[in-house]
Amino acid sequence: MAVNLLDLVKTAVSGSIGDQLGSLVGIDKSKSASAIESVVPVLLGSLMKKASTPSGASELSKVFKEQDTSILDNLGGLLGGSGASDMLSMGTKFLPMLLGSSQSSIISTLVKLLGYNTSTVTSLLGYLAPIVMSVVGKQAKAAGGFDPGAITDLLKGQSNFLGKALPNELKGAMGVADLFGSKVNEPARVTTTAPAKAPESSGNPLAWLLPLIALAALGYLGYTFFNQKPAEKPVERKPATAATGTGVDMKRDSKLELPSADLTELKKNLSGTFEGLTGVLEGITDVDTAKGALSKIEQAAKAYDGLGIDKLPEAARTGLIPFLKPYVSKIGELIEKLYIIPGVKDIVEPAIGPMLKTVTGLVG
Repeated sequence: MAVNLLDLVKTAVSGSIGDQLGSLVGIDKSKSASAIESVVPVLLGSLMKKASTPSGASELSKVFKEQDTSILDNLGGLLGGSGASDMLSMGTKFLPMLLGSSQSSIISTLVKLLGYNTSTVTSLLGYLAPIVMSVVGKQAKAAGGFDPGAITDLLKGQSNFLGKALPNELKGAMGVADLFGSKVNEPARVTTTAPAKAPESSGNPLAWLLPLIALAALGYLGYTFFNQKPAEKPVERKPATAATGTGVDMKRDSKLELPSADLTELKKNLSGTFEGLTGVLEGITDVDTAKGALSKIEQAAKAYDGLGIDKLPEAARTGLIPFLKPYVSKIGELIEKLYIIPGVKDIVEPAIGPMLKTVTGLVG
């Protein structure tokens, strides 16, 4: 079983060490742990990327041989004294090797996700880099004595842990999406049937309205489908008789199933809604990003309600359960992690709670 380097680094910088790091870079004590948990996967992911090539693994082998891992034995003392500036200087030298040509893009993405300025994010990366390198170097030595192949195997084994910890925006900025089998920068699908294209005319100032009108029409059709009632007409009461060739089995008629084509379209809409919501939740790292994501979470919840799942025949709802379970499981895992972050639950829960309760009740 692969050793979890992410957990090892988190343990090394937990508690008072994390508070010291936050204080050094100007992050409030209550938010330092969240910021650190967002930055550490970036450094480990960059190491993983570098070790994925023979030349990169060979370079890391040389660096680890020279790396002093003893800083892990006295992190509190180093960060609390004059050694802090030495650690930052060491980390600043590591960053170009770790982040490469993507350094600027990575820092810009972290600034956007965390809500801190460039100086704060860069300093946090600088302080954490020697710690991450020491933890990885120590494990690499135990695994194979700094052999490039052993280093590659060690870091390759982090794919599962880091794939869950890194949001798609960072995977794209780091250029590591292929290492996790991820698709980044792919817009969430919220519609399933493309409206007919209107003739292109650069001189028509209202041309942009046409897609919106088409979407509105689709929404109206969906609404009328789920809410239509059969026309009332007098019912002639007759004694029960054997069914004839033109008779209707009323018991069967009361449980008409949704046509398969419509169920397919509904699944596509559900897919777009849940994939979009998953992407939004993956981008939340603290209270500020939770506030920024709130409107999108509310939109996703409204989109789900608007699909009218509760109005479907029982057979159709049952048929959706296997389709919905993976999405519900994924969102449940994300929510569980997010609610650990101080203050996030109070922001997110009112928006997403009712929807999760409904869909969880359906899935069971």
